[in-house]
Amino acid sequence: MRRFFLLLRNEFKMFRTALPVHMIAIFQPTVMYILMAAIMVVPTFDMVVVQPQSALEQDLVHAMRQVGSPIGPDYIHTILTPQADPGHRQVIEVIVQNGQSTALQRFGYIDSNLVKNLRNRLTAATLLLWNQQLGPQAITIVEHPWLPLDVPYTVYFGMAMIALAGYLAAAMIGGYLMAQDFENETILEYRLSPISPLLLLAARFCRLLITGWIAAAILYIALGLITHMWASSILTVLAIIIPLIWIAGCIGLLAGLLLRSTLPTFLVALSTAFGFWLLGSGFGLAAGFSPTFESISRLIPNTAVVEMLFPHFYFGRQVQADLLGAILQLVATSLILGLLVIGVYRWRVLSKQR
Repeated sequence: MRRFFLLLRNEFKMFRTALPVHMIAIFQPTVMYILMAAIMVVPTFDMVVVQPQSALEQDLVHAMRQVGSPIGPDYIHTILTPQADPGHRQVIEVIVQNGQSTALQRFGYIDSNLVKNLRNRLTAATLLLWNQQLGPQAITIVEHPWLPLDVPYTVYFGMAMIALAGYLAAAMIGGYLMAQDFENETILEYRLSPISPLLLLAARFCRLLITGWIAAAILYIALGLITHMWASSILTVLAIIIPLIWIAGCIGLLAGLLLRSTLPTFLVALSTAFGFWLLGSGFGLAAGFSPTFESISRLIPNTAVVEMLFPHFYFGRQVQADLLGAILQLVATSLILGLLVIGVYRWRVLSKQR
Protein backbone atom coordinates (compact mmCIF):
# COMPACT_ATOMS: atom_id res chain seq x y z
CA MET A 1 0.00 0.00 0.00
CA ARG A 2 2.90 2.33 0.74
CA ARG A 3 4.21 1.83 -2.81
CA PHE A 4 0.78 2.61 -4.19
CA PHE A 5 0.58 5.95 -2.39
CA LEU A 6 4.12 6.81 -3.48
CA LEU A 7 3.15 6.08 -7.07
CA LEU A 8 -0.05 8.12 -6.68
CA ARG A 9 1.94 11.05 -5.31
CA ASN A 10 4.32 10.79 -8.25
CA GLU A 11 1.34 10.83 -10.63
CA PHE A 12 0.15 14.13 -9.19
CA LYS A 13 3.67 15.55 -9.34
CA MET A 14 3.57 15.11 -13.12
CA PHE A 15 1.01 17.92 -13.11
CA ARG A 16 3.98 20.28 -13.48
CA THR A 17 5.15 18.65 -16.72
CA ALA A 18 1.89 19.35 -18.57
CA LEU A 19 0.38 22.39 -16.87
CA PRO A 20 -1.41 23.86 -19.97
CA VAL A 21 -3.00 20.50 -20.77
CA HIS A 22 -4.27 20.18 -17.20
CA MET A 23 -5.74 23.67 -17.31
CA ILE A 24 -7.53 22.96 -20.60
CA ALA A 25 -8.78 19.56 -19.52
CA ILE A 26 -10.07 20.66 -16.13
CA PHE A 27 -11.41 24.17 -16.79
CA GLN A 28 -12.41 24.23 -20.47
CA PRO A 29 -15.90 22.67 -19.97
CA THR A 30 -16.68 25.08 -17.12
CA VAL A 31 -15.57 28.13 -19.11
CA MET A 32 -17.60 26.89 -22.08
CA TYR A 33 -20.68 26.39 -19.90
CA ILE A 34 -20.41 29.87 -18.37
CA LEU A 35 -20.15 31.46 -21.82
CA MET A 36 -23.01 29.40 -23.25
CA ALA A 37 -25.23 30.13 -20.24
CA ALA A 38 -24.58 33.86 -20.69
CA ILE A 39 -25.70 33.90 -24.33
CA MET A 40 -28.40 31.25 -24.15
CA VAL A 41 -31.79 32.48 -25.32
CA VAL A 42 -34.39 33.07 -22.60
CA PRO A 43 -37.90 32.01 -23.75
CA THR A 44 -39.54 35.41 -23.25
CA PHE A 45 -41.50 37.40 -25.86
CA ASP A 46 -41.54 41.18 -25.79
CA MET A 47 -45.04 42.35 -26.76
CA VAL A 48 -45.76 46.05 -27.34
CA VAL A 49 -49.26 47.04 -26.16
CA VAL A 50 -50.98 50.43 -26.29
CA GLN A 51 -51.38 51.92 -22.81
CA PRO A 52 -54.73 50.62 -21.49
CA GLN A 53 -57.46 53.22 -21.09
CA SER A 54 -60.35 50.99 -20.08
CA ALA A 55 -60.96 48.04 -17.79
CA LEU A 56 -61.12 45.71 -20.80
CA GLU A 57 -57.72 46.84 -22.01
CA GLN A 58 -56.29 46.44 -18.52
CA ASP A 59 -57.65 42.88 -18.43
CA LEU A 60 -55.90 42.17 -21.73
CA VAL A 61 -52.54 43.34 -20.38
CA HIS A 62 -53.07 41.42 -17.15
CA ALA A 63 -53.90 38.24 -19.06
CA MET A 64 -50.79 38.58 -21.22
CA ARG A 65 -48.61 38.97 -18.14
CA GLN A 66 -50.05 35.76 -16.72
CA VAL A 67 -49.07 33.69 -19.74
CA GLY A 68 -46.43 31.15 -18.82
CA SER A 69 -45.83 28.07 -16.77
CA PRO A 70 -47.82 27.82 -13.53
CA ILE A 71 -44.58 26.80 -11.81
CA GLY A 72 -42.23 29.31 -13.39
CA PRO A 73 -41.78 32.90 -14.63
CA ASP A 74 -43.99 34.75 -17.08
CA TYR A 75 -43.18 34.19 -20.74
CA ILE A 76 -44.65 37.41 -22.17
CA HIS A 77 -43.02 40.69 -21.31
CA THR A 78 -45.49 43.47 -22.02
CA ILE A 79 -44.13 46.85 -23.07
CA LEU A 80 -46.66 49.67 -22.78
CA THR A 81 -46.62 52.48 -25.33
CA PRO A 82 -48.77 55.67 -25.47
CA GLN A 83 -50.04 55.04 -28.99
CA ALA A 84 -49.84 52.65 -31.92
CA ASP A 85 -46.80 54.36 -33.40
CA PRO A 86 -45.80 53.00 -36.83
CA GLY A 87 -42.23 52.98 -35.59
CA HIS A 88 -42.97 49.86 -33.56
CA ARG A 89 -42.46 46.68 -35.54
CA GLN A 90 -45.64 45.21 -34.05
CA VAL A 91 -48.05 46.58 -31.52
CA ILE A 92 -51.33 45.39 -30.00
CA GLU A 93 -54.21 47.85 -29.64
CA VAL A 94 -57.81 47.34 -28.53
CA ILE A 95 -60.20 48.97 -31.01
CA VAL A 96 -63.96 48.92 -31.54
CA GLN A 97 -64.90 47.19 -34.78
CA ASN A 98 -68.52 46.55 -35.78
CA GLY A 99 -69.59 47.48 -32.28
CA GLN A 100 -67.29 44.95 -30.62
CA SER A 101 -63.96 45.40 -28.87
CA THR A 102 -61.23 43.73 -30.91
CA ALA A 103 -57.52 43.22 -30.25
CA LEU A 104 -55.65 44.51 -33.31
CA GLN A 105 -52.00 43.69 -33.83
CA ARG A 106 -50.01 45.61 -36.41
CA PHE A 107 -47.02 43.95 -38.02
CA GLY A 108 -43.98 45.46 -39.64
CA TYR A 109 -42.14 43.73 -42.48
CA ILE A 110 -44.07 40.51 -42.06
CA ASP A 111 -42.25 38.75 -44.89
CA SER A 112 -38.73 39.81 -43.93
CA ASN A 113 -38.00 36.64 -41.98
CA LEU A 114 -39.53 33.20 -42.47
CA VAL A 115 -39.52 32.32 -38.76
CA LYS A 116 -41.06 35.61 -37.70
CA ASN A 117 -43.42 35.43 -40.63
CA LEU A 118 -44.69 32.05 -39.44
CA ARG A 119 -45.05 33.24 -35.85
CA ASN A 120 -46.86 36.40 -36.88
CA ARG A 121 -49.25 34.56 -39.17
CA LEU A 122 -50.06 32.04 -36.45
CA THR A 123 -50.75 34.91 -34.06
CA ALA A 124 -53.00 36.58 -36.61
CA ALA A 125 -54.82 33.31 -37.31
CA THR A 126 -55.42 32.84 -33.60
CA LEU A 127 -56.89 36.31 -33.22
CA LEU A 128 -59.13 35.81 -36.26
CA LEU A 129 -60.32 32.47 -34.91
CA TRP A 130 -61.17 34.06 -31.60
CA ASN A 131 -62.87 37.15 -33.01
CA GLN A 132 -64.79 35.65 -35.94
CA GLN A 133 -65.60 32.04 -35.11
CA LEU A 134 -65.61 31.52 -31.36
CA GLY A 135 -67.42 34.67 -30.40
CA PRO A 136 -68.60 34.49 -26.77
CA GLN A 137 -67.43 30.90 -26.32
CA ALA A 138 -64.57 30.33 -23.92
CA ILE A 139 -61.39 28.27 -24.21
CA THR A 140 -60.26 26.55 -21.04
CA ILE A 141 -56.63 25.48 -20.78
CA VAL A 142 -55.61 23.25 -17.88
CA GLU A 143 -51.90 22.68 -17.35
CA HIS A 144 -50.56 19.69 -15.44
CA PRO A 145 -47.11 20.56 -14.11
CA TRP A 146 -44.65 17.68 -14.40
CA LEU A 147 -42.28 19.26 -11.88
CA PRO A 148 -42.87 21.35 -8.74
CA LEU A 149 -40.58 24.05 -10.17
CA ASP A 150 -39.90 25.21 -13.70
CA VAL A 151 -36.34 24.09 -14.45
CA PRO A 152 -34.48 26.23 -17.03
CA TYR A 153 -32.67 24.57 -19.90
CA THR A 154 -29.34 25.79 -18.53
CA VAL A 155 -29.72 23.14 -15.82
CA TYR A 156 -29.95 20.30 -18.33
CA PHE A 157 -27.16 21.79 -20.42
CA GLY A 158 -24.88 21.99 -17.39
CA MET A 159 -25.87 18.52 -16.19
CA ALA A 160 -24.82 17.02 -19.52
CA MET A 161 -21.58 19.00 -19.39
CA ILE A 162 -20.73 17.47 -16.00
CA ALA A 163 -20.31 14.21 -17.89
CA LEU A 164 -18.23 16.04 -20.51
CA ALA A 165 -16.00 17.58 -17.83
CA GLY A 166 -15.26 14.24 -16.17
CA TYR A 167 -14.59 12.55 -19.51
CA LEU A 168 -12.37 15.28 -20.94
CA ALA A 169 -10.16 15.53 -17.85
CA ALA A 170 -9.55 11.78 -17.65
CA ALA A 171 -9.09 11.13 -21.37
CA MET A 172 -6.92 14.14 -22.15
CA ILE A 173 -4.63 14.00 -19.13
CA GLY A 174 -4.30 10.21 -19.13
CA GLY A 175 -3.53 10.02 -22.82
CA TYR A 176 -1.19 13.01 -22.84
CA LEU A 177 0.92 11.77 -19.92
CA MET A 178 1.15 8.27 -21.36
CA ALA A 179 2.29 9.62 -24.73
CA GLN A 180 4.70 11.95 -22.95
CA ASP A 181 6.30 8.94 -21.25
CA PHE A 182 7.19 7.58 -24.68
CA GLU A 183 8.41 10.92 -26.05
CA ASN A 184 10.63 11.52 -23.00
CA GLU A 185 11.64 7.83 -22.89
CA THR A 186 10.65 7.61 -19.24
CA ILE A 187 8.76 4.50 -20.29
CA LEU A 188 12.09 2.67 -19.85
CA GLU A 189 11.85 3.25 -16.13
CA TYR A 190 8.50 1.47 -16.03
CA ARG A 191 9.96 -1.45 -17.98
CA LEU A 192 12.92 -1.80 -15.62
CA SER A 193 10.89 -1.20 -12.48
CA PRO A 194 10.23 -4.23 -10.23
CA ILE A 195 6.80 -2.85 -9.41
CA SER A 196 3.84 -4.72 -10.89
CA PRO A 197 2.34 -3.06 -14.01
CA LEU A 198 -1.09 -3.47 -12.43
CA LEU A 199 0.01 -1.32 -9.49
CA LEU A 200 1.33 1.33 -11.87
CA LEU A 201 -1.93 1.36 -13.79
CA ALA A 202 -3.97 1.41 -10.59
CA ALA A 203 -2.17 4.54 -9.40
CA ARG A 204 -2.71 6.25 -12.75
CA PHE A 205 -6.38 5.32 -12.87
CA CYS A 206 -6.87 6.57 -9.31
CA ARG A 207 -5.22 9.84 -10.24
CA LEU A 208 -7.43 10.20 -13.32
CA LEU A 209 -10.55 9.46 -11.25
CA ILE A 210 -9.69 12.21 -8.75
CA THR A 211 -8.87 14.64 -11.57
CA GLY A 212 -12.15 13.85 -13.33
CA TRP A 213 -14.03 14.41 -10.09
CA ILE A 214 -12.34 17.79 -9.64
CA ALA A 215 -13.30 18.91 -13.16
CA ALA A 216 -16.89 17.69 -12.70
CA ALA A 217 -17.16 19.33 -9.27
CA ILE A 218 -15.97 22.69 -10.64
CA LEU A 219 -18.60 22.60 -13.37
CA TYR A 220 -21.25 21.50 -10.86
CA ILE A 221 -20.48 24.51 -8.67
CA ALA A 222 -20.70 26.83 -11.69
CA LEU A 223 -24.06 25.28 -12.63
CA GLY A 224 -25.41 25.82 -9.12
CA LEU A 225 -24.22 29.42 -8.89
CA ILE A 226 -25.68 30.31 -12.30
CA THR A 227 -29.04 28.51 -12.04
CA HIS A 228 -29.44 28.26 -8.24
CA MET A 229 -30.38 24.63 -8.83
CA TRP A 230 -28.39 21.99 -6.96
CA ALA A 231 -28.50 18.22 -7.23
CA SER A 232 -30.17 16.25 -4.47
CA SER A 233 -26.80 14.66 -3.62
CA ILE A 234 -23.40 15.70 -4.93
CA LEU A 235 -21.92 12.41 -3.72
CA THR A 236 -24.40 10.49 -5.86
CA VAL A 237 -23.53 12.65 -8.85
CA LEU A 238 -19.82 11.90 -8.39
CA ALA A 239 -20.57 8.20 -7.99
CA ILE A 240 -22.63 8.08 -11.20
CA ILE A 241 -19.83 9.50 -13.34
CA ILE A 242 -17.22 6.99 -12.08
CA PRO A 243 -17.79 4.55 -14.98
CA LEU A 244 -17.59 7.37 -17.52
CA ILE A 245 -14.30 8.64 -16.05
CA TRP A 246 -12.96 5.07 -16.10
CA ILE A 247 -13.99 4.64 -19.76
CA ALA A 248 -12.45 8.01 -20.64
CA GLY A 249 -9.22 7.11 -18.86
CA CYS A 250 -9.06 3.82 -20.76
CA ILE A 251 -9.60 5.54 -24.12
CA GLY A 252 -6.97 8.16 -23.31
CA LEU A 253 -4.41 5.60 -22.16
CA LEU A 254 -5.03 3.43 -25.21
CA ALA A 255 -4.52 6.46 -27.47
CA GLY A 256 -1.28 7.30 -25.69
CA LEU A 257 -0.02 3.71 -25.82
CA LEU A 258 -0.84 3.22 -29.49
CA LEU A 259 0.07 6.64 -30.88
CA ARG A 260 3.00 7.42 -28.51
CA SER A 261 2.81 11.09 -29.53
CA THR A 262 1.26 13.88 -27.46
CA LEU A 263 -0.39 15.94 -30.20
CA PRO A 264 -2.37 13.11 -31.87
CA THR A 265 -3.31 11.74 -28.45
CA PHE A 266 -4.50 15.20 -27.39
CA LEU A 267 -6.69 15.44 -30.49
CA VAL A 268 -8.14 11.96 -29.99
CA ALA A 269 -9.12 12.79 -26.42
CA LEU A 270 -10.62 16.13 -27.44
CA SER A 271 -12.57 14.75 -30.39
CA THR A 272 -13.96 11.73 -28.53
CA ALA A 273 -14.94 13.90 -25.56
CA PHE A 274 -16.98 16.34 -27.64
CA GLY A 275 -18.22 13.61 -29.99
CA PHE A 276 -19.56 11.57 -27.07
CA TRP A 277 -21.06 14.72 -25.57
CA LEU A 278 -22.89 15.69 -28.77
CA LEU A 279 -24.17 12.18 -29.49
CA GLY A 280 -24.70 11.25 -25.85
CA SER A 281 -27.73 13.42 -25.00
CA GLY A 282 -25.63 16.57 -24.69
CA PHE A 283 -28.41 18.90 -25.88
CA GLY A 284 -31.47 16.89 -24.90
CA LEU A 285 -32.63 13.45 -23.89
CA ALA A 286 -32.05 10.88 -26.62
CA ALA A 287 -35.72 9.86 -26.58
CA GLY A 288 -36.67 13.36 -27.71
CA PHE A 289 -34.92 12.99 -31.07
CA SER A 290 -35.40 10.67 -34.01
CA PRO A 291 -35.36 6.88 -33.52
CA THR A 292 -32.12 6.66 -35.49
CA PHE A 293 -30.39 9.22 -33.29
CA GLU A 294 -31.69 7.52 -30.15
CA SER A 295 -30.35 4.15 -31.32
CA ILE A 296 -26.92 5.70 -31.92
CA SER A 297 -27.04 7.61 -28.66
CA ARG A 298 -27.71 4.43 -26.68
CA LEU A 299 -24.28 3.18 -27.74
CA ILE A 300 -22.58 6.20 -26.15
CA PRO A 301 -21.86 5.92 -22.38
CA ASN A 302 -22.72 9.60 -21.85
CA THR A 303 -26.41 8.91 -22.55
CA ALA A 304 -26.70 6.38 -19.74
CA VAL A 305 -24.85 8.70 -17.35
CA VAL A 306 -26.97 11.75 -18.24
CA GLU A 307 -30.21 9.80 -17.79
CA MET A 308 -28.98 8.53 -14.41
CA LEU A 309 -28.10 12.10 -13.37
CA PHE A 310 -31.48 13.46 -14.48
CA PRO A 311 -33.56 12.50 -11.39
CA HIS A 312 -31.09 14.24 -9.07
CA PHE A 313 -31.63 17.58 -10.83
CA TYR A 314 -35.30 17.14 -11.75
CA PHE A 315 -36.95 16.28 -8.43
CA GLY A 316 -36.66 12.51 -8.73
CA ARG A 317 -38.29 12.20 -12.15
CA GLN A 318 -37.04 9.06 -13.88
CA VAL A 319 -36.31 9.08 -17.61
CA GLN A 320 -34.11 6.00 -17.79
CA ALA A 321 -35.92 3.43 -19.91
CA ASP A 322 -33.84 0.50 -18.64
CA LEU A 323 -31.74 1.38 -15.60
CA LEU A 324 -30.37 -2.14 -15.11
CA GLY A 325 -29.46 -2.39 -18.79
CA ALA A 326 -27.65 0.97 -18.65
CA ILE A 327 -25.66 -0.08 -15.57
CA LEU A 328 -24.70 -3.39 -17.18
CA GLN A 329 -23.65 -1.54 -20.34
CA LEU A 330 -21.38 0.79 -18.37
CA VAL A 331 -19.89 -2.04 -16.32
CA ALA A 332 -19.28 -4.24 -19.38
CA THR A 333 -17.69 -1.38 -21.33
CA SER A 334 -15.48 -0.50 -18.35
CA LEU A 335 -14.30 -4.10 -17.91
CA ILE A 336 -13.58 -4.64 -21.61
CA LEU A 337 -11.64 -1.40 -21.94
CA GLY A 338 -9.79 -2.05 -18.67
CA LEU A 339 -8.62 -5.47 -19.86
CA LEU A 340 -7.67 -3.96 -23.21
CA VAL A 341 -5.54 -1.31 -21.50
CA ILE A 342 -3.73 -3.97 -19.48
CA GLY A 343 -3.04 -6.02 -22.60
CA VAL A 344 -1.81 -3.08 -24.68
CA TYR A 345 0.25 -1.78 -21.75
CA ARG A 346 2.06 -5.09 -21.42
CA TRP A 347 2.64 -5.17 -25.17
CA ARG A 348 3.93 -1.59 -25.48
CA VAL A 349 5.76 -1.15 -22.19
CA LEU A 350 7.12 -4.57 -21.30
CA SER A 351 8.10 -5.64 -24.82
CA LYS A 352 11.42 -4.71 -26.33
CA GLN A 353 9.75 -2.81 -29.14
CA ARG A 354 9.73 0.96 -28.86
